[in-house]
Order: sequence, then structure tokens, then C-alpha cells
Amino acid sequence: MKNFFLTIVLILPFVASHAQDSVKVTYSQDSDTLLKQRFIDRYENVFMTKVPTRHMFKIGLSQYYQAIAFPLTDDKILNNTSLQLGYEFKFLPAFSIALSGHVPYFDLHTPFKWSIQSTVIDAQLRWFMDMRRRIKSGKSANNFSGNYLALFYNIPGTIDDDPKIGLKLGFQRRFLNHGFMDFSIALMQDSPFFYYGALDNWNISTQAMAGFAFGDWKKTSVGPLCDVLLCDEFMTSQWKVRVPEITVGYYLNRIRAGVAFEQKLMDSFTLNFQLDAAMNNGFNQLKYPQTIYGWGDVRYSQVYSREKMLNFSIQPRYYVLQKKQRMKGRGGNGFSGLYTGLNSEFSYYKGKHSFSNFDTPDLERETTLIQVGALVGYQLRLFRHGYFDLNTSYNFQDHLGSSETSFGFRTNVTLGLAF
Repeated sequence: MKNFFLTIVLILPFVASHAQDSVKVTYSQDSDTLLKQRFIDRYENVFMTKVPTRHMFKIGLSQYYQAIAFPLTDDKILNNTSLQLGYEFKFLPAFSIALSGHVPYFDLHTPFKWSIQSTVIDAQLRWFMDMRRRIKSGKSANNFSGNYLALFYNIPGTIDDDPKIGLKLGFQRRFLNHGFMDFSIALMQDSPFFYYGALDNWNISTQAMAGFAFGDWKKTSVGPLCDVLLCDEFMTSQWKVRVPEITVGYYLNRIRAGVAFEQKLMDSFTLNFQLDAAMNNGFNQLKYPQTIYGWGDVRYSQVYSREKMLNFSIQPRYYVLQKKQRMKGRGGNGFSGLYTGLNSEFSYYKGKHSFSNFDTPDLERETTLIQVGALVGYQLRLFRHGYFDLNTSYNFQDHLGSSETSFGFRTNVTLGLAF
């Protein structure tokens, strides 16, 4: 018996050690899906991808889709923008018909009938390329938020201009309950039905439209706007790249681009640096009142313009409501909100305009301008990498190289990507 217990005592440590080595211990880590789900919820709530829609009326502005091309010397926010009135109808889940009119603006002294006569009517057959797949996978409902390829036909408002036909590649998004945005690249034929040949008179351009939308959808809760505007996230600096305006064709070549950098100094104070450049070669409508035999008095004349423009501005900004938002626990650590400050800007312009009637001599201009004035604006960071910035300033303007000085308003609207 004693030998038996002795044997058991000697075996136990071996069994215990063997049992310890044979036990498999595994570790696993579940990924946190909360952030991913929050991102999906943000996307669905902001762009209304899960809201069924078949009819949509649109009222907005088309900044790069002018019915009338104006030169850079007359470039203002209003006449660089057309009023868009449109209607879009879904007749199949992946196909829609979009009709719109684009009404240009000249100035306060030009009769409105000129704008009506210059209105462009646009008809599109749109194919939403990934809509059917997204509907089947449960990522989208049958609506107008998606990427599309469109066949379009433009009817000009006057008989002096030719119709245009072409293709568009773009994306359209509903924004919250009553907003929309539409960006595209268009390849178009400037002569009707390839009159000068299938390979001649092609034009490629970027187009951007945004505004209000109304339709047959039910209003839904969009959740806290801070999830969209990133007002809760702490940022100390940001780069901003403006959506470029590009038109390359036989009759008009235009490019406009911009980049900005904004640095937070302290609390609600920032310093914004912005550089904008533009080039324009082609036929435009120049504001140049004159009397032409057989036409009478005209306020705008068709010219062939060759222009370059460069603007550089430095703006100290103070975001007015950020401190109040932080005290209420509503964020206020980013670059979104109402701001005021100082605009200081250097502008250079050089251009030559040749009149089509050949009786008027060429008009050449070269100006260098420095302006300083009070600034007020509103900026939004949109959905991680988007931004919208609108500001206006009243400036003292000094024309270098001459004794001319003046006062005037300067308005700037930019939409693009932020990093």
C-alpha cells in the first residue's frame, strides 16, 4: 500500500505538467464595427441612399455650365453662374430622363428678355451604372443618388447658336431632405449632327450644379448635423483644393483652379492662404456698350479673348460661434461655421479682346490690384473630405501703376476637397 501511494505521488507531477502543456489557449479579437456602422449611417442619412424617389424637381445654380460665356475681366459670381430649373423622372431603376433649363445673368441694366432668349434647354437620358447592383445588395433604394452615364442634347435659346449633342459621366447625390449636387465631365459636339465631320468641333468640360430638390419622398430624420459637418473633430490645419473648371474645345479653352491652406492659430482664430489662377482663350460676350451699324446700341459684344488672371489672398479669420458651441458641448473644434475677419488680396490680370465686327480696335488691359477690407463668410466641412466656403468683403482697392483708387465688394465661392 505504501508503494502504491508513493507511485501515485511520483506520477501526479508528471500528469499535471503534461496536462498543462496540452491545454490550448487561443486568443481572438473582434473588430469594432461601431465606427464602420456610424460611417454607413452618416452616408445613408446625408445622401438619402435608402429613400425611394421617382420624381425630383430641381432649383439651383450651375456654376460651370454657363449658357453664355463671359471673359475673365467681367467674371463675377452672378454672371459666372446660370439659374437651373429642372425635372428628373425615373422610368426604370437604372434609367431616368432629366430635363433642365439654364438661364444666364448679364447685369442689372440688361433686360431680362436677353436672359430668356439665351436660355439653354438640356435633355438627358441617364443610366445609373451601379444602381441595380446596389438595390439588389440592399445598399440603396430606387432613387437619384448614384453615378451615371448620360446621353444629352442641348437646344440653344437663340438661332445664332448651334445645338450640341454628347455624353456625360458624372455623379449626382441628394443632400439631406431638400438638397442636391451634381458633378460631371461632358464630351460634346459643337456642331449639329456632326455637320463638319465626326472628328471635328468636339468640346470637353467640367460641370457642377447644386441647389434645392423637391419630390415624392418622405421627410426623414438626418441625425445630428455635427456628424456631417465634422464640428466635433479637433483639427489644427487643412488643405483645400477647389473643384476645377475646365473647358477644352474649338471655340473656347478655359481653365480655373485654386488651392488654399488654413492654419489654426489659437482658440477660434485661423489664418487662410488662398491662390487662384485662371486662363481663358476663346469667344466670349464682353460688356462693352457701343453702337453698331445695323444693330443699334448694344451692351455686350462678341469678342475673341486671350486672358490670364492670378489672385492671392491672406485672410485672418475668427469663427464667431465656436467658443459658444464648445461651452454647450456641441463641438466647435474644426473649420465649420460663421466667421469674420480681414481680406487682403493681390490680383493680376492681363487680357486682349478682338471684336468680331472688325470695326472696333482690339481692347488690351493689364491691371495689378491690391485690396484690403472687412470680411464675413461661412465655411462648412462636409463629410470628411468635402468643403464649401462662401465669403464677401468690402475693400479699399489700389490700382498699382496709377493714381486710381476705389471701393468695392469682392465675393468668393469655392467648393472642393479638403484634407
